Amino acid sequence: MVQDNFLGNYTSCVAARSTNRGILAGSQDGGIATGTLAFALEEGIIDGAIVSVMDPSEPWKPVPIVATSPEELYMARGTKYSLSPNLSLIKEATRSYGLDRVGIVGVPCQMQGLRKGQLYPVGLRDVPDKIALAVGIFCMENFPYQSIIQLVEDHGNTKLENVVKLDIGKGKFWIYTERGAVVQLPLKITHKYEQPGC
Repeated sequence: MVQDNFLGNYTSCVAARSTNRGILAGSQDGGIATGTLAFALEEGIIDGAIVSVMDPSEPWKPVPIVATSPEELYMARGTKYSLSPNLSLIKEATRSYGLDRVGIVGVPCQMQGLRKGQLYPVGLRDVPDKIALAVGIFCMENFPYQSIIQLVEDHGNTKLENVVKLDIGKGKFWIYTERGAVVQLPLKITHKYEQPGC
C-alpha cells in the first residue's frame, strides 16, 4: 500500500486506455471508467452503476442515473465539467432498483463522501455494504452549471448549446463548437468560474 499526501492510500496507479471502440467513440480520453463499469456489469461484479449523463433539455448539465445495461453505461461516456449529485441515488439504486451490488463513479470529493457514508451510515442502514465498486476519477476543476454557461459565452463567443466538446489539457481549457471552431483559454482565465471548493 502506498501512502501519498496528495492521492491518499492506493495499491497502484496506472494510465490506461480502453480497447473497446464503442466506448472510445464517445469517451473524453481513454474510456477507462466506462470500460471498468461495463466489465464489472458483464462479469456480475455489479448489478448496476450510478453514473452521470447529460440532461437532454439543458446542454452540458449532468444528471445522475442508475445504469443497468452496457448501453446505459455508454451514455455516460465523457467528462462532465459540472458536478452531478451521484451519491443522491444510492438509496434509489438499492431500494427502487433492488440492486445488491452497486457500482458508482465520482470525483474525489464524492468518493470521500461515499466513504464517510460507509463509515457512518446515518440514514443509509444497509446501503454501505451494497457498494461493490467505486471508481474514482481525477478532477482538476469543476464549475457550477451557470458558471460554465458564462465562461463559454464570455470567452468562447458562443452559446453552450453550440459546443460539442470541452476539454482541459496542456495548461488550457478547450472549447470545440459544432461549426469546427476551437477556442483555447489559459487555465488562469477559468479560475474565477470554478466551484469555490475545487
